Amino acid sequence: MNQFLKKFRQDVISIGFLGLGLFLALALVSYNPMDPSLNSMGQGLRSTNYCGIVGSFLADMLYQAMGLAAWVVVACFGKIAYASFKGESLNLKNIRFVWALLLIVNVAALFSLYLPNTKIFQGQIYLGGLLGLGVSQALMQAFNSVGVQVILWSLMAVLVVFYSERTLQELAEIPQGLLADMKKKKFTDKIAAFFSGMFVKEEKTKKSKKDEKAKAAIFPLSDKKFVEKPSEEEEEEDEELEELLAAAEEEDEEETEEDEEESDDEEEEEVPAVRLAQKRKVVMKAKPPRRIENWDMPKLALLEDPPASRIKIDKAEIQRKADSLVEKLKNFSIEGSIQDAKPGPLVTMYEFKPNADVKISKISELEDDLSLALSSESVRVVGHIPGTDVVGIETANLKRETVYYKDLIAEDQFWSEDLALPMAVGRAVDGEPKVVDLRKMPHLLIAGTTGSGKSVFVGSIITGLLFRHSPKTLRLVLIDPKMVDLAPFSTVPHLVLPHVTEPKKAATALKWAVREMEKRYKSLSKFGVGKIEAFNEKTGNLSKADVEEHEKINQELEEGKAKLDQYYYQPLPYIVIVVDELADLMIVEKQNIEEPIQRLTQKARACGIHLILATQSPRKDVVTGLIKTNIPGRVALKVASKMDSRIIIDDSGAERLLPNGDMLFQAPGVGKPTRHHGPYLSDGEIGNVVKHWASQAEPEYDPLAMKALDGFAGGDGGEAGGGDGGGFGEEEYDERYDEILSWASEQKEISASLIQRKFRLGYPRAARMIEIFEKEGVVGPANGSKPRQVLVSSYREQ
Repeated sequence: MNQFLKKFRQDVISIGFLGLGLFLALALVSYNPMDPSLNSMGQGLRSTNYCGIVGSFLADMLYQAMGLAAWVVVACFGKIAYASFKGESLNLKNIRFVWALLLIVNVAALFSLYLPNTKIFQGQIYLGGLLGLGVSQALMQAFNSVGVQVILWSLMAVLVVFYSERTLQELAEIPQGLLADMKKKKFTDKIAAFFSGMFVKEEKTKKSKKDEKAKAAIFPLSDKKFVEKPSEEEEEEDEELEELLAAAEEEDEEETEEDEEESDDEEEEEVPAVRLAQKRKVVMKAKPPRRIENWDMPKLALLEDPPASRIKIDKAEIQRKADSLVEKLKNFSIEGSIQDAKPGPLVTMYEFKPNADVKISKISELEDDLSLALSSESVRVVGHIPGTDVVGIETANLKRETVYYKDLIAEDQFWSEDLALPMAVGRAVDGEPKVVDLRKMPHLLIAGTTGSGKSVFVGSIITGLLFRHSPKTLRLVLIDPKMVDLAPFSTVPHLVLPHVTEPKKAATALKWAVREMEKRYKSLSKFGVGKIEAFNEKTGNLSKADVEEHEKINQELEEGKAKLDQYYYQPLPYIVIVVDELADLMIVEKQNIEEPIQRLTQKARACGIHLILATQSPRKDVVTGLIKTNIPGRVALKVASKMDSRIIIDDSGAERLLPNGDMLFQAPGVGKPTRHHGPYLSDGEIGNVVKHWASQAEPEYDPLAMKALDGFAGGDGGEAGGGDGGGFGEEEYDERYDEILSWASEQKEISASLIQRKFRLGYPRAARMIEIFEKEGVVGPANGSKPRQVLVSSYREQ
């Protein structure tokens, strides 16, 4: 609704200023000095002006004050209406009130300077009005005639450059280009080519001589700003225009066939044209949910609006590089032609079609030579593009476009109900947005050196999850040995644990996740389901009676009374564990880190636990084979070497990426990684989203995990999960822990012998359970041979 009101307000402003401009234009056109006005009584109250007596008064005031410069006011109103219609915010910068006033004064002064005594409308109004006459006379007294002309024309040049948004060089090239084109084509052909370029209609060129070099030509495009998305009305108009263009294409084909029949003597051959992908402007029409149960969800207004001005496509530069590519490859005996050019935010991909006798491997070896020939920071040979007969060659753009996070999540696909854990990857080479579901991946491995944009990308993933999920449906575990990258999220109520920064506590947190996974699988098994979604659907509306009946069916009876374990009958939230930086953890706690990560990546998908692992150093001893095997989703930003690239995506190429968000994304089940430009998200935007959540609630940490983490404060600093430091050591974990703990919480006193008899365990195992309970505060200290006192009243306290 807010988006609709904003668009409605812009439409009202646009229509209002358009109406004002039209009203003034009609009043000025039909002005008669004999009509009633401030300077003339006229003939009664009757007026011949098209806009009545109000129009005659306005026209007289404008003409008397400004002369013919009054028409600049009409033009300014039209400019404001057009800016509002395009969706630009009408602030002082866009309306340009001061600049408009300068333009009016300047035009009026020029009229009065060159024609000071010329009057119009029966000799009653100066050509430049009283304003122009006064300004010109004042300037004449101060600077004389030559000085005034220099000042006024210089100011006029500045105003023209400002309003046209073109440099003087670009303005000077416009008439030269028109004259050159008029010499080559008829006027009607020029108009047809212009409209053809507006709709990116494919055009074919011919050559009449065999020995003439085929030169790829870039089709004319309308100077649209990069990344455009049509509105619904524009889409309907585009459909009608496409039908008209289709009919025109059929006529063109018939004419082409006739031309080919007439030219029997000359062999004409079609030259593939370099086609530029059409860009779309993002219209933020997505409607995120305002409220989920008792939680107010974040709004897009928390994010900053992207700047209105965007980098435009330099068609001449793209054509120059296309020619240079063909020429350089020819020097290495690689013949072919450029079929397509797809400019993106950071790079442009050229689709090169080699001749039949060319090996693709020869092209891949020339990356450095091509980079030198194009004077480009980076050239990457993609290789064969599946489904085509071309090879992709990516070159860095001279001017690079920033992909803003708000643009991405404003897309409808980010809010699709089919995506449980949406992740905005970025924009592809052709400018299309890429949004994937972390739930389906189900884990992600990210690598990138300092300056590659890794931290920003990880932050954007977490922010996206906060936009889609409340603390009831999503819990986060943030492990950050560097202490700064994930610190902004330390106050959101989604956290299971406080922001973990110590390697040993990180190992404990991961082992807690393993225990949580095992508990969740018990919950799923009770209902005979294999995924968390099916479990939540069944347990969403269970009553206490339903739980009791289900326990009876599963024959979990104790002394004739159903043993209620409410944990197994509650809808489960997704848990996303983010680890940044993995290398720091592996150096200190490799064994205690690698093993739980391996278990989680192998089994945690079905029960809704997902890992995101990020590192600056993708070495073999950090990203081990055990970790890589079960993480098919990979993101490689710029890395230091080919070896690092191969470790992450099993192929080279990431070492040739650009900094600040340029990445190769390897999706599960896809043969080759695809190139994308990640979104930019500022610290201020993250802060806005975090404050939105922090103002609603404080984090509710898991009590059992907190006890394990708190054990380090009074422990001896031994291995995580072992010794006196608390935690979830492998030797401490017991698959019947939850069952025994639930029973113990209902007793007043317990002992190892009692556990041994009750659950038919060996004495060492029962004694170890007593030791674990003592460390976690479930039972009191030993008191000789007497049973230990139970310190908790229910399992839920744990």
